[in-house]
Amino acid sequence: MAKKHAKRAEQQQKQETSPVQPLPHPNVATKTMMSDNRQHVESLGATWTAVSGLHPQVLIPQVIPTVMQEGGTRPSWQWKEGGKDYLLMAWPKDMPLRASVLFAGKEGEQMRPVSCVPLLEGLPNDLTVASVHAWEEGCGANVGVNILEPERPMWFYDPFYTRDKTDLTEGVTHTFLLAALAFGVRRALLDEITITQGPAYEAYAQAWLEENPGKTRLDVPPLQVNVAGKHIIQPGNSFSEYQMRAKIQDIDTCSLDTMPISILYTQFPMPEGSPLTIPVYVAKVNLRNYEPKVGDEIDAYVWFQGRVIDWDGAAVTSGDGVSRGTVEPVSEQGKNEK
Repeated sequence: MAKKHAKRAEQQQKQETSPVQPLPHPNVATKTMMSDNRQHVESLGATWTAVSGLHPQVLIPQVIPTVMQEGGTRPSWQWKEGGKDYLLMAWPKDMPLRASVLFAGKEGEQMRPVSCVPLLEGLPNDLTVASVHAWEEGCGANVGVNILEPERPMWFYDPFYTRDKTDLTEGVTHTFLLAALAFGVRRALLDEITITQGPAYEAYAQAWLEENPGKTRLDVPPLQVNVAGKHIIQPGNSFSEYQMRAKIQDIDTCSLDTMPISILYTQFPMPEGSPLTIPVYVAKVNLRNYEPKVGDEIDAYVWFQGRVIDWDGAAVTSGDGVSRGTVEPVSEQGKNEK
């Protein structure tokens, strides 16, 4: 399964130099990246619940020792920054969705767990950095990237922030591994949505009033938008969370321990260049009775995760013998888990 995902990543990189094949419904992606009423929620508890269906306080004390004993790492998952050594270990080694623990400590001294994150193996997308919001605990960050409108970036969580931070310069384009974790997925139910606020509605209302002299704002009917076959990403309750409507291009499966995970591959056509390609990881518990099929149009509520591409390209190897100090036995869980 990991090899199948890696093959898709290789194909995605080659796609950058080949003509883009249009989707069956090649509509321009709709992105109203509004910042109103959203917050940078600095907690990963909900993501662990989305993966397992379990409360993070029950899961995390089991995850950290397992990753320490059985997990692996890569050369690009070990780095120095600000006088500290960082080491990220992940388990299982052969799955595209892993439990990961980030260890940190002063150079040459013992390292302690500082973060515990569901690590998603994403697919490469060339994206331009617009803004960065570093989390208070200092190990992760929400990164905003330009898609269509520079003033309204699309956000994702970067668990490798202390490694990537020097590259996350506004206006600089990088290849990011981008993926999504679903809190819920269902087959798309509606072909038409009603819009009563936002920039699209305001433009529609102004045009309607010009065409109907003598009428007032109260007379403007709701905007009805046909969304059948369209690809939509709209902001959710907090930064890095989004509502998606997309067509499933392909399906794969993996597991985290005994928890089955489906990977739904989606694409969002862009006006220029390659499409935005996002694998959506969804635990069986969040599919409920829905069995996704290739070609289905889906509605999903997701959390985006991304990182600058791992240039070493190595398979996950054992964490034994890593010359980055020693890992201290766990006495408490990472600070940012709630």
